[in-house]
Order: sequence, then C-alpha cells, then structure tokens
Amino acid sequence: MRLSTQLSTSLAIFLVLVFAGSFIINVKLTREYVNEQLATHAQDTATSLGLSITPYIGEPNGIIVAETMVNAIFDRGFYQYITVSDMEGNLLIERKNPNTQDSVPAWFTNLVEVTPPVQRTELNDGWTLAGELTVQSNPGLANETLYESVKQSAFMFFAAFVVAYIALLFIITAITKPLRIVVRKINDIQNQKFSQINYKPFTQELTFITQAVNKLSSSVEGMFKELSQKAEHFKAQAYEDSLTGVQNRSAFTRHMNALLSSTAHSDEGYLVIIRLAHLNAINTSLGAQEGDNYVTSVANILKQFSKESAETTHLFRLSGADFALVTEAISKRECSNKIEDLSETLVHCNPLKDGNRSVWMGVAQFSDKQSFSEIMENADSALMAATKQANGWQFASELSHIHSNTAWRERLNVILEQQYADMLIQPVMSIAENTPSYFEAFARFKDKESGSVIPMSQLIPASERLNLIPEVDKLVATLVFKKLSQAKCDVAINIANASLANSHFRTWLVAQLNQNTALCTKLVFEFEDSALIHHKDDTISFCKTLMTLGCRVTIEHFGENLASLAGLRAIQPHFVKISGKLTKDIHTDKDNQLFVSSLLSIARGLNINVIAELVENEAESVALTQLDVAYQQGFYFAKPTLWQN
Repeated sequence: MRLSTQLSTSLAIFLVLVFAGSFIINVKLTREYVNEQLATHAQDTATSLGLSITPYIGEPNGIIVAETMVNAIFDRGFYQYITVSDMEGNLLIERKNPNTQDSVPAWFTNLVEVTPPVQRTELNDGWTLAGELTVQSNPGLANETLYESVKQSAFMFFAAFVVAYIALLFIITAITKPLRIVVRKINDIQNQKFSQINYKPFTQELTFITQAVNKLSSSVEGMFKELSQKAEHFKAQAYEDSLTGVQNRSAFTRHMNALLSSTAHSDEGYLVIIRLAHLNAINTSLGAQEGDNYVTSVANILKQFSKESAETTHLFRLSGADFALVTEAISKRECSNKIEDLSETLVHCNPLKDGNRSVWMGVAQFSDKQSFSEIMENADSALMAATKQANGWQFASELSHIHSNTAWRERLNVILEQQYADMLIQPVMSIAENTPSYFEAFARFKDKESGSVIPMSQLIPASERLNLIPEVDKLVATLVFKKLSQAKCDVAINIANASLANSHFRTWLVAQLNQNTALCTKLVFEFEDSALIHHKDDTISFCKTLMTLGCRVTIEHFGENLASLAGLRAIQPHFVKISGKLTKDIHTDKDNQLFVSSLLSIARGLNINVIAELVENEAESVALTQLDVAYQQGFYFAKPTLWQN
C-alpha cells in the first residue's frame, strides 16, 4: 500500500472517530437539555393549572369548570396526559394524547428515546387537601425538536468532515509529492535514465531526500558510463587476441558458423591453418619474450596479407601457435599463388636462423554443404602433411588420406590404452616466502608412430570433437595420483569444462579421492571461470564436494567473465588466477592495473587468495607485487619442467 494511501486512510479513520464521538456527545447533551425543558414545562403547567382549578374542585358543578380549564390547556398539544384525582385516588378528570409526531421516524424515537418526567402537584385551598394534579409533557414535540437538532448537527459534522478530509488529502499530496517524484526517479535510474529532480520541496527534510537522489543519479550515471566503457573494452577483448590484436578462436568459430549457414552469400572458400613450427623450441631456448616476438612478427605479416583483400579475407589466432586465414570467393589457383607468396615471406620470421621453415600451412576448401568439424579435419590433415613438404604447405584436396575423426579416435585410444604421458610441473610462487605454494601439472602425449609430442592445439580440439576430454582428464588425474603418492609437494590438476559437465567423471574422481584420502590435502583442482557460467550448479556442487574432502580449489582466468562472480561467491575457493590477458604488460597498462585492483578487492572481500598467471618478466612481477598480488606464476619464475620424483 502506498504511503499516501496509508496516511489518508489512517487520518480518515481518526477524523471519523473524532466526529462520531463529537456527534454522540452532542446528541446526548441535546437530549438531556430537552428532558430538562420538558420537566420544567410540566412542572410549571402543573403548578399554574393546579392553582387555577383548586377553587372549583370542592364546589358543586365545579368539576365542569375545572374540566373546561384542563381542556383549554391540553388542547394546545404540548402534553402527553393531564389527570385530576380526589383524595381517595378517584379519577376526576383525564386527558390523554398517545400519538407522537408523524414527522419523526420510528427508528429515531426507538434509538434516541425521550421520556418526559411526570410532574405532580397537590390541590388545596390552604386549609384542606382537595386532590392531586398529574402532568406529563408530550414527547412527540421533544422528539421532533431533537430530530431536527440531530439532522442539523449531522449535516454540520459531515460538512466539517468533508472539508477536513479534503484539506487532509491536499496536505498529504503536498507531503508525498517529493516522495513520488523520488520513486519515479529511482525507477528511471533502474531504466538507465539519469536526469535530475528539479522540484523543490517545501520542507527541509524532503529537500535532503531529493538532493541525495540527484547525487545518487549523478554517481550511478558516472559508474554506468565507466562500466559501459569497460564492458565494451572487455567485449572487444573477448573476441580479440591480446598479444597480436587479431580476432581469437571464439570469433573464428562464430565467423565459420555464419559462413556455413544457409543465409551466407558466399558459397565456398578456403581455410588456411598456419602453425608456428618452432614456438615451443623458442620459448624453451630463448624465453617467452622471444616467443612473443616470434608470434607478433608472423601476425604482422598475416595482417598485412589479409588487408590486401580485406573484404574476403579474415585473420584469427586460434591458439598459442595456430593462426587461421579464411578466404572467400577465390579459386584454387588464386589461393595457391597467394599461399606460395605468403610462405616465402614468412620464411624469414624464424628467430632460430637454422634454415627451417618458420610456419606450416594446411589448406582446406569449404562450402556450406560441409560441417565445421569436417572442414577442420581436412585442414588439420593438410597441416600434418605440410610438415613433410619442402614448401611447408599442403592442400587437403591433394591428400590421399584425411586424418578423420576415426583416425584421431585411434590415436587417442592408443594414448588412453598406454596410460602414460610425460608430466611437467610449473610452480605457483608465494612472493612473501619466495617458495612454491603448489605446482601446476601439465601432460604431454606422444604419437606412437612418430614418437613426437602431439601439439595440445591439435589434441584438445580432437578430444572435444570425439567427447574424449573426460577420459583424457581421468588419465592425467591417475598419473598425478601415482606420482603424488611418492612426492612431498602440492600439485594442481586442471579439469576441463567438458569433464566437469560429465556426471560419470565427477563420480569417478570423488571415488578415487575417497580411495586416496591421504592425497587430498596435497591436491589442488583448477577450473576455468567460464564453468561458473555454463555449468554453474554442477561446478558449485562439485567444488564444495572436493573442498569437503580436504582438496583445494582454484578458479582460472579470473576477470574474463564478470558474470562468474555470483558462482565465485557461492564457492569461495582457496585461489583465483587472474587472467594472463590482464597481467600481460601490466606495468605499463594503467587500465589493467585499475581493473586488477578492483578484482583484488573482490577476492579479498571473499577471503580468496589471488594468483597472477603468465608473469613473463621482472617488471610485470614488480607491478603485481605493488598491487599486493601474493602469488605469481610464469616463465619469469620457472618454465614447466619434467616432473621427477
């Protein structure tokens, strides 16, 4: 109920009670006054009439005279009855008028009963007592007088009530008008309308309220604009690779799905997957900074290449070592010429200067009659074949065998049957103690035929396509459990979103932990913060189960998805890892410094420790330390190394 309605109703009830009480008191006093007047009138009549008829009572034929005098008085209509009796109580004269005034409703006479008193006087001539005169005034006239008085009072009270209520409504309206304006303004703020209240209330207290709302509107407007700008900034980041500035894998997937839809204008084109052949070797031998320079130099050439036909060519970075070029409305001959030119240009980007190709390129034709996974299989097979070509590139259409999903399933099944992988670990450093807080584990799988490490950029997409990610995560967890039983350090295992969403995997992992309870306090499980959006309920429930068993939980890529904050509050994990997109060059990026500071405040408010990932140099580490990031991980501290017990 609105405040104005509450006030008007309450005060209306109060006015009704006041006027009703006043009316009842007025009626009561009027009735008492009328009764007093009737009693006085009857007494005066009895006295004067008694004196008049006394001389005739005892004389012969005197009763006739006395009766005439009584009739003269009674006929005026002011009396209910007049009687005269002798000393023995014999009735000598009697006049009665049982009827009341017809103008007075019966309900009124029943409700407000007027009973005139009976007045008596002795009849004597001074020496002897002749009899008694009894007089009662007629209540009909009294009722009529009282009825008219009550009607006039009721009208005046009703008029006074209406006037008072109208005045009351006016006052309430004046009082609540600023409040209604404030409520409308708050609703406007919720609808992102941030205008000011120009109305000036007539009371100082209400003026304070309108001023406060105006300040709130201004503050919220400023915050909304700032958040909108940051939202646009991070929206762009969501589809942009932070190192190279080109569109990322999410943008690539969206673009390809649009091309393959039935509404696409272009019927066919070519997908070129470019893989940096030496990124791992450069990161290991020359450091991450040289690796970034390698990636950037290749990206710059690819951007220049795509600009030459910007309307039909689009560039994406799919992963650490993989780029994709999507060209539309181009013939195979034209595509071949362009790839040949691009290959010769990219050959100079190899920092190792060992004469080898700096990139491999697999080319696959696509049309809207193919599925996205089929196109990716063709491009992936062409890319693998390109590693054996002198020119460094290969068309999928010229291959006799495509590494289909069946081929990938066979490779992955071999890996799962072997139950083996090289396990690498990288420390998460406690800055205050300058010692590892725990180590993050990484698995590297080798191809049985070639003996070479299968790039994770190939293995993970293939595992996702074949729904084998949970099985791969089971293998990694099993290997970590075996090694951890003989180690003294704490180790983290990454759990993919696909595994988290798999109920069989969750049941299996909980069962394994119950069988290895001694390892629980040494285990940390890392989940992507996107899991708190796409699999919120499962993530919250599973994390709480792991924490109940004594394990610790880390949420990765914190800051990339602000929508995950609600889930983060529900879990309250032991650690969050700030996204590497935000820690990259943070010593020179003021915007990222401000945003990371905000994330730190959120984490501290939830009593969660913060880890900065992908810390590559001292400047970044110092800047993060100044922001009070207590835990850091990256090549600046240590590269992933083989886990040896």
